[in-house]
Amino acid sequence: MIIEAAIGAGGGLALLALFARMGNRAIADSGYIALVAMLAIYIGAELVTGSLASIITEIAVTSAVIVLARIAMMRWPPAIGGFVLLHGLYDAFLGAASGVAAWYPPLCAGFDVVVGVGLVVVLQRRRSTA
Repeated sequence: MIIEAAIGAGGGLALLALFARMGNRAIADSGYIALVAMLAIYIGAELVTGSLASIITEIAVTSAVIVLARIAMMRWPPAIGGFVLLHGLYDAFLGAASGVAAWYPPLCAGFDVVVGVGLVVVLQRRRSTA
């Protein structure tokens, strides 16, 4: 599990390095797209392993999170980092019971924690120096 989390964290650092030359709005929007993709993976897992009720629940929760993240971003762009970080905590504590491969939750948690914290820090620093 530690190796998977380290690989995920390394991938997160690589993504943050790619963000370095982007503007604030582009970084926040890219973080939002990444969050939507992360959430969609769990919908896919439910489609394969879940009941109709669990699929509907996963879609409803995912839809609510996507809408809340977008609204929060409109008011405070660094909020997208908070949502990515929360997804990482979900991966770390609940992801193993979601039907995805056993290696996926620690890998995704490592990625999400690094990217989430990085997005908040980078976007907030840029806002305060602008």
